Amino acid sequence: DQMIIGIVPSIRKTYENQYELSLDKRLISFLRKNFPLYDIIILDEFKKLNSKYKLIVLSGGNTIVKFNNSKENILRSKLDNKFFNYAKIKKIPVLGICHGAQFIANKHKCKFTRKKHLGNHKIKFVNKNNIVTVNSFHNLVITSAGKNVKILARALDNTIEYFKIEKFVGIMWHPERNKIYKKFDKNIILSILKLN
Repeated sequence: DQMIIGIVPSIRKTYENQYELSLDKRLISFLRKNFPLYDIIILDEFKKLNSKYKLIVLSGGNTIVKFNNSKENILRSKLDNKFFNYAKIKKIPVLGICHGAQFIANKHKCKFTRKKHLGNHKIKFVNKNNIVTVNSFHNLVITSAGKNVKILARALDNTIEYFKIEKFVGIMWHPERNKIYKKFDKNIILSILKLN
């Protein structure tokens, strides 16, 4: 039986009225290396919705429309909404990375503030009390959780870095940007795949 991980790409404006799908190749490499039994496909507005998706990844890039309503962010929001809504109906797990996590958090009424997290920083897992180093590249941080949002890790400035709402999981860092992949990143995705 075919197993698919679908990735929603970001949208970039390249020229006047020209918008392109954009995806960090390292994200595909990270998923292929850690989950070799899964087919990795890029999801766009023409992609048919498919019950073989075992995970939908809302990738990094773009800003949520609430903070910047540029054309590329509006196009990205439509794409995210298409697959978010399908996942919700079909109960498919979703992993949001950086922008993807912000998109999920915004859908669940979390609060944000403008603050930069750039490069390596430490996060603390809530229940395990252990501290790990992650890399982040974002200008918005999640300051408080909405209803039914389970906080799983916080940055040392107390902002929310990792959370879960039913089958929706958000991480504010980029596991694909590490030269050596970290075991806790793989374990987080394995735990999401088990939600299927």
